[in-house]
Amino acid sequence: KEKKKKSVSVEKDSSKGEELKKGKEEEKILKMIFIIAGLAFLAFFTYYLFIQSQSNFNYKGLKFESVKMGEIQLYPLVSIVNNSQGKPIMFNLRTNPNELKKVPFESYENLRLLVLNVIGGQENMTFKCGGDGVIAVANLQILFSNMGMDLIKDENATCDPEGRYNYFTLKYGDETRIEEVGPACYDIIIKGDEESCEILPATEKLMVEAYLRYYNLKR
Repeated sequence: KEKKKKSVSVEKDSSKGEELKKGKEEEKILKMIFIIAGLAFLAFFTYYLFIQSQSNFNYKGLKFESVKMGEIQLYPLVSIVNNSQGKPIMFNLRTNPNELKKVPFESYENLRLLVLNVIGGQENMTFKCGGDGVIAVANLQILFSNMGMDLIKDENATCDPEGRYNYFTLKYGDETRIEEVGPACYDIIIKGDEESCEILPATEKLMVEAYLRYYNLKR
């Protein structure tokens, strides 16, 4: 009888040991499942944020989206305000807003919204830039008009020493940037030449900075 009791006791202990071992293995499997699920969620969330960052842009508080129109990549404005006629001001950029942040604008804080604005160009230069020049100036004129300001082309105008109007001069240079050269006078310097140049990043830098001031006044 004692041998039978001992045998039964050993079998019970062995069974409990196997159950404990099985339980620990199941715990390990569950932990692995949770870890894998957590990593998968983290990967998905990171990918989602990456996709969002590629389709939504922020330029000093101005929000833009990314839209593909055929072969043309556009960045339509999302931060929209109405002008004095109650009409929403909208425009599309051709340049990635993140790239516009890198375009230098010397003394940008001095830029004022004036009723009269004049744009001219370096002598004997057309600034066609493979067709981009026409788009660049037209977009500037439309935006300024929507904000209640005039932007006229005048190759004979000069910088006003009293700063009664903004005067912008298109010039070619070794780096795309905007420089303040006098009271309300700016050189829009464009990298490139008549055939191919960075006129859109230069003029769109001016567009977003001018609109940013208007947006902050109106919102």
